[in-house]
Amino acid sequence: MKQAVKLDYLDGLKVLSCLMIFNFHFINFFYPGAYSLVPEHFHTRSLEYIFGSTPLNILAGGKFGVRIFMTLSGFFVGYRFFLTGEKKSLKTGVVKKYFRLILPIVVVNILIFVLMSLGAYKNHEASLLAGSEIFVGNYNTFTPGIFGALKEAFWGCFVTGENQYNGPLWFIYYEFFGTLLIAAILSLLGESRARYIVYAVAAVIFIRSDFLPFILGTVVCDLTYQTPKWLQGLSEKKWLMALMLLGGLFLGSFPPIGERMEGTMYQFFPLKIILFYNVGASMVIYALLHLKGPAKLLSFKPFVWFNQFTYGFYLIHFMILCTFSCGFYLALCDKMNYHVLALLNFVISFVLTTVLSYLMNRFVEKPGIRLAGKIGAYFDTH
Repeated sequence: MKQAVKLDYLDGLKVLSCLMIFNFHFINFFYPGAYSLVPEHFHTRSLEYIFGSTPLNILAGGKFGVRIFMTLSGFFVGYRFFLTGEKKSLKTGVVKKYFRLILPIVVVNILIFVLMSLGAYKNHEASLLAGSEIFVGNYNTFTPGIFGALKEAFWGCFVTGENQYNGPLWFIYYEFFGTLLIAAILSLLGESRARYIVYAVAAVIFIRSDFLPFILGTVVCDLTYQTPKWLQGLSEKKWLMALMLLGGLFLGSFPPIGERMEGTMYQFFPLKIILFYNVGASMVIYALLHLKGPAKLLSFKPFVWFNQFTYGFYLIHFMILCTFSCGFYLALCDKMNYHVLALLNFVISFVLTTVLSYLMNRFVEKPGIRLAGKIGAYFDTH
């Protein structure tokens, strides 16, 4: 048995995924043509179409970035088990997951309620000017209530995927039950070859669901640390792993709108976008586990440092875009060049989100992690 170690390059991949999600939402707000590929939504002559209809759009591949997060979650559920054979983390992982996730969600939802009550959400008004009304104009336009915000935070986002107050919370439902699914499979069959059959059956059952990346992430982990002999030689071929990395990135670059693909390199592919993202994410992660060069780049110290803030960043960024970013745009839209304003808005919004994520990590997330650890230790001994 091997000892589990910190995989800094996968932390770096999480940071890149987080940036992709931020870019995706910012573009949806202020350059919606890059997403829709509809000329009426363009703010440039052709740049948005070039960006949105080519592999360049992976820079704002938010939907792909979320699937990378999910695949990594599935990977890390199995990581310690496949290295050490330890099952304790599987048994307590779901309980710890809830308490690790919950405190930041509650704090952000309360903050969203306060901001909505103060009329700080400007996304509807800004979307009318930016041409993004159909994408972001309808978020948080209801009358807020503290009970509804807390219900969503404590229960709704976990059990039903409720995300009325904070749109990105849809992810939490899959994160919670995806972790439970993988923990159950490995607890029951992790030491049996029958697990491969269960992987295959589960993958077929959930092929159209966002539980699939959790399964694929676990398979990636299994094949990496319990490598079959037939795969070991293939995994050592660097050219093959490089092709797998490029292939995964190409699948992840498929335009998320899934429409108006005529005339692009994507027109020859079936419209199975989410499946492409799920398969592409697992290909990228498997390749990175076997390629030293890209792994070294992703181990860049600023990436590793930023990784500790990615959860808070994910929870906070959409709120910042709907309030500060849209308010900033409305205040200056008739006073300066659109693209200069967008660039300035992007930089300030990103810095503001990062600062708040730092505060969230220090004063909310870390106490939640300590609480989760204590609760997990209690279940380990009872």
